[in-house]
Amino acid sequence: MKKSVFEIATERMVILLESGTNPWRKPWSTSTTLPPMNYASKRVYSGINFFLLSMLENPFFMTYRQIEKSGGHLKKGAKSEIVFFWLWTFFDRNEKVTKNENEAVKKIPNLKYYRVFNAPDIEGIEFEYPEPVQLKSNEKYTNCEHLIYSTNATIEHINANQPYYNFVKDFINMPVIGSFDNSHFYYATLFHELGHWTGAKSRLNRELPSRFADENYSKEELIAEMTSAFLCAEMGIDNNDLANNSAAYLQGWINALKGDSKLIITAASAAQKAFNFITIKYKTEETKTLPQKSSLLLTKV
Repeated sequence: MKKSVFEIATERMVILLESGTNPWRKPWSTSTTLPPMNYASKRVYSGINFFLLSMLENPFFMTYRQIEKSGGHLKKGAKSEIVFFWLWTFFDRNEKVTKNENEAVKKIPNLKYYRVFNAPDIEGIEFEYPEPVQLKSNEKYTNCEHLIYSTNATIEHINANQPYYNFVKDFINMPVIGSFDNSHFYYATLFHELGHWTGAKSRLNRELPSRFADENYSKEELIAEMTSAFLCAEMGIDNNDLANNSAAYLQGWINALKGDSKLIITAASAAQKAFNFITIKYKTEETKTLPQKSSLLLTKV
């Protein structure tokens, strides 16, 4: 029986998990500070593609047609990578297919994929790599504080032992930054809780779990994990040392993904939306002023 595109995506993620790799920790190229992107269009890959393509050392990818157009060719034995995307079909009031999205009264998404090749498998094209931008730790932390402040999220320090998002009262609880082993751990954890925070009805209106381990719990946890990974990559926070690669943890996700072939795609898409929601104001602000009370002032980092 032919596999669905959802099953193909799930299979690729499960292979990583079964190899002992946590795909949503350190999800960016290790040779440069660049995220995975199409070299011809300079478009950064998002959603599940971000995680799958980040497993390769080189961040640049091109389609076969782009390679030919640029005068390049593939090395012998070159292997392709899959890029997943949504193809939308639009229907008008008469339930006929239309290309005009503005006329559409109904739209149906279909998951598709195409193939790309990584730069090391391409000859005849001289790839240009920018000098990596190396921020000092204090610069990274200040940027993180600006990002957090721009969200207007309410962050309390009520429970010193447990980070969590209270979806009833709509606030994030965080132990103070000094109680974490390092500042990277603090921000990666806070980014996870911000992922949950975006799911509130007044924001992205996700179906949040009503109790521990209900049917929405695994999906919401995966969304938060991936949102944190996106934010860590954006802010230059190193979450590699924070990876939970225990057999029990990875096997739990293997079981969850195998039990729902659509989980990884829908969770990655939701995490991308959460990341966009969290960063939109931060990226458009012309002036950024830290509040009088921030994590940086609670303790020395």
